[in-house]
Amino acid sequence: MINIVSNKGFNENELITFSEKIGCELPNDYIEFLRHHNGGYVKNSISTYYKNGEQKFILTSMFGLGSDDDLINQFEAYKNRIPNTCIPIGRDAGGNLVCLNLSEFKYGYVYFWDHEEEFKYEEGKIAINDLYFIADSFKEFLNSIERDSIKEPGVEGYEVEKVWVDPDFLKELENNSDK
Repeated sequence: MINIVSNKGFNENELITFSEKIGCELPNDYIEFLRHHNGGYVKNSISTYYKNGEQKFILTSMFGLGSDDDLINQFEAYKNRIPNTCIPIGRDAGGNLVCLNLSEFKYGYVYFWDHEEEFKYEEGKIAINDLYFIADSFKEFLNSIERDSIKEPGVEGYEVEKVWVDPDFLKELENNSDK
């Protein structure tokens, strides 16, 4: 399950305004998430998308309404870069997006948008089939999120034997330390 520091200040009127702006009704499971968390900063959470097999990504934020990562601002920023049937709802550590599909075909499905592949497509021409599947619903997406157990390689037992510092840089450091 997601480990999130929720945004404050959910406002039902902002939800109505956003739904009117995008011209679609949001799935109930996503609306309940917004009401409860209103997006937020995600900690130690990984999810999976499918591209030539299973691929992991580190989820870092979920967009909310009237927050730092506001859904309306994110929608405006990406509306010609992701399929027009989707809204961006979250971001990973690499700046890629988690998208929610709102078309009748696969309504409520969650997908991964890889910004590195964006330039393969003309503006506004990317389709839902060009994204990578994550889950059949927002609730399934939330349930699939795992605690990040990836550990950095340990450095225990290692000692620095020798360090080289550029002489000019060393002089600069010494001069700045006197101030």
